[in-house]
Amino acid sequence: MLKTKTPIYLASKSPRRKKLLKQINIQFKSIDLHFSEKIDNGDDPIVIVKKLALEKLNAALLKIKKGIVITADTIVVADNHILGKPSNRKDAKRILKLLSGRTHCVYTGFAVYNS
Repeated sequence: MLKTKTPIYLASKSPRRKKLLKQINIQFKSIDLHFSEKIDNGDDPIVIVKKLALEKLNAALLKIKKGIVITADTIVVADNHILGKPSNRKDAKRILKLLSGRTHCVYTGFAVYNS
């Protein structure tokens, strides 16, 4: 386990992001952000994920004053349309059907800050 004197915070509710850090033996504390993601379907997906990751970082820095803070955002694009997070199981099934057998792109932006 990687232990540092500087605390590491993951500002994410994503179980996948938590699992990734655990897999590479990084000791971290998880903080939840209540963050409203506003996505304009006309924007470039790369710009969107960078912007959202930075906005999440700024929100996290209001809570965390000292340490390393990691934030991220991921979006999926199919047929030039950004797919949002599923709102429920039915919506998740709809999105999976839409993606099934088709090519799609996944974009992730990260922001890391060390006080």
